[in-house]
Amino acid sequence: MTRGLPPEETLDVVGGRALAQVDAEAVQGAAVLLDGVAEGLRRASHRSFGAAGTLRGAAWAPDPWPRPAVPLPGAAGDDAAAAASREAAAARLDEVSARLRARAATAEGCSRRLRLAAGLYRDAESVVQRVADGAVTLLAGAAGAWLGLAATPVLTVTSVADGLRGVRARGASPGSGSPGSGSPGSESTGSGATVAPPTASSPPDPPTAPVTTGPDGRLASVWRVVAPFSDEAVGGFAAGFSATRPLTWQDLRRGIEEGPAAALDPVTRGAGSLSDVVAALLPDAVPQVVALADADLAGQRPGWADRPAGSVAETLARTADLYPQGSGVVDRPAAGVPAGTLAVEEVVHGDGTTSWTVLIPGTQELLSSSNPFDAATDLGLMAHEAADVSVAVEQALDAAGASPDEPVVLVGHSLGGIAAAALAASSAFRANHPVGGVVTAGAPTASFALPAGVPVLHVENEESLVENVDGRSREEGPATADRVTVGRRLLDSTDPADVAAAGSISLAHAMPTHLRTLAAARRSGNVQVAGVTARLERLLDGTRARTRFFAARRVDPAPPLVMAPGTTAPPPVNPTGAMLH
Repeated sequence: MTRGLPPEETLDVVGGRALAQVDAEAVQGAAVLLDGVAEGLRRASHRSFGAAGTLRGAAWAPDPWPRPAVPLPGAAGDDAAAAASREAAAARLDEVSARLRARAATAEGCSRRLRLAAGLYRDAESVVQRVADGAVTLLAGAAGAWLGLAATPVLTVTSVADGLRGVRARGASPGSGSPGSGSPGSESTGSGATVAPPTASSPPDPPTAPVTTGPDGRLASVWRVVAPFSDEAVGGFAAGFSATRPLTWQDLRRGIEEGPAAALDPVTRGAGSLSDVVAALLPDAVPQVVALADADLAGQRPGWADRPAGSVAETLARTADLYPQGSGVVDRPAAGVPAGTLAVEEVVHGDGTTSWTVLIPGTQELLSSSNPFDAATDLGLMAHEAADVSVAVEQALDAAGASPDEPVVLVGHSLGGIAAAALAASSAFRANHPVGGVVTAGAPTASFALPAGVPVLHVENEESLVENVDGRSREEGPATADRVTVGRRLLDSTDPADVAAAGSISLAHAMPTHLRTLAAARRSGNVQVAGVTARLERLLDGTRARTRFFAARRVDPAPPLVMAPGTTAPPPVNPTGAMLH
């Protein structure tokens, strides 16, 4: 892999609408011609450099005609002038050689960009790379099988216990959660209890410059080496682990709903087993959203809250603003919202139509009894099971007033990206809210089959571990006319911020790094990226917008209603009268 390249030349783009054959052939032919020009310039540079060396060598070569014993008048001056002349000529040849090398590098760069813009450029995987990939997969598979066998008693007990509980309150199917209503600042659950909004902490000041120094210790060096093999490690481990587990009714249900491949996918099955274990560690709860008022924010309402995002980059930045610590983008303040907050933007377009954009941030805690943005939700989503964040998104859309005929763009980072893909793949969700587009950053989404006709953009970085948790590289992920994945290897970039992030999982996974990847993709002129972003931005832009913030919480389920003998308990209702399931 070549290093020291501009960021836009480190990209790998997969998927998107194909070019016409004649266009592809023309671009490929132009790239070949540029390769020939670069080679000719490089040869000319070498010849110029050689000529300069010859001139300098002549000054030190012995004179075959020795001077007379008595020097002629002016001979010394002539020799000095000749030497100076040769040195000046050699210096000019050095300069010509350097310029020719620069022109050759420019031609090579243009050739790469042409191939990238046409979607034709792919680095050939070497035999050594394939052998290394296979070895990592085999070793990881053995480790997964060993753990699966060792943990069989625990996994069996938790699986049976989860089955006996039936449909857990936290695993209610998408659409089954009922949105609370009432005034912003508090919500009512089905049990009649009032859920107070969580407290928002004052966020730190935004950074004033990009992070260009990362952990350069041994761990950083090791990670730079092993990062390219992380997808093989995850895929192999999941295959070995799932091979020890029998098929469950959840696998069969998933196979019926999504196809046979989904029932046998090792990552999905492994995540399901781990999800059962984690669910047993948490108390039963149901998801509930709390509409936030401006007084619930730490500081002023974000300046962007009442205007359309307009671009994919701005939408992703707003999503990261929802983290309690902020996005990490230079000079961009945090939204000042409580932990576990998602946002729903209502966008009105010039023709009077309305679309909606949902901003879903990522994991914020390891395990939590109150905040659903945790590892339990990560596992549930990766297992293709309904998770609390998915239900919270539906509740927020309903509470915001989204109509069944108005398209929704789902935007998420990390866990939020998995939730966005899961909702877009859900026929039950699409029945209530037509999906107009999906944007994810740093999310493992390859196992989700998304509907045709919906523009989808995935932004990934090779050194970020999270994207590879689905066990697939970018090249192995889904690539359709509507679904584009753009990513790059940060270590190959000349940008100091990229090089620093290459040795840090957290920096590689942070939103500023993904925004640089997206910016490089747009600068490259890649037609697939340009096409999908244009389709998405038609829904993200408008004449006016309004953003509502909702805190997603886990709350105790409604207690059983005990009636006198001979009476029947009515079904619980929420304050709006909607049935609770």
